[in-house]
Amino acid sequence: MSTEEPHVVWTLEGYSKADEFLRTQFPVSREQLLRLREVITPDPGDPWMLDWYPVPVEVWPAVEAILRCGPPDPGLDYFAGAYAAE
Repeated sequence: MSTEEPHVVWTLEGYSKADEFLRTQFPVSREQLLRLREVITPDPGDPWMLDWYPVPVEVWPAVEAILRCGPPDPGLDYFAGAYAAE
């Protein structure tokens, strides 16, 4: 991993399976991201998880332990990734 951290904000987002609108968003700290990468493996060229990665329900117990975000909503699809910070 590059030692230069990008200027971004990481989040876990839930989108409606019915209409694909953003329904929920959880902030992810740098420390949480480092742990989350052990559960949701980013592409080799994307160590800072700048792209968006699906979060399968099978890994949710580990995600919840890291983020303390509660149980998943069965009506949502979840993704982890980053936005450029302002």
